[in-house]
Amino acid sequence: MIRKQGSDPDRIESPESAWRVFCAFLAVDVDGLETTPDSDADGFIVQWGRYRYSSNEGMPTLSFTRQFAVDVHATWTETGWYQPEYWQVSLDMVFPDQPALADLDRLNTSDSGFYFERPGPGMDHALCEALWEVEQYPTLRALWASTPLRSAVDLVRAD
Repeated sequence: MIRKQGSDPDRIESPESAWRVFCAFLAVDVDGLETTPDSDADGFIVQWGRYRYSSNEGMPTLSFTRQFAVDVHATWTETGWYQPEYWQVSLDMVFPDQPALADLDRLNTSDSGFYFERPGPGMDHALCEALWEVEQYPTLRALWASTPLRSAVDLVRAD
């Protein structure tokens, strides 16, 4: 979807352009997900910070992540305990250090929280809430207005 927009997943132009693609990605139905009522089978989270455990080496980072609970067992067994597998598709954007981002790792929050809404009014509201969270902090507004140094799209199992 990023390439269809004319961008390179490794060199996202701006968080705003990535957000538009992410919102469109959230509207795509995915087969094979856990389908119980009130399931957390399909959700998203926006995260920010300085991650020293990754290849980002403590640089300011903004991530848009969609999480899936994949139904890997079609039926329950009497001896087995059922648990779906959780997978995440993330776009991680790494930014240059700048004074406006100095306190990124000292904010009293590091993410928007997970939202598990289906496309429609509920999803629209959840997306507005996630952006509202970003808009509450001058540091996050500065991050949103910055140009990433690099970016990457990853699919990982969330254990």
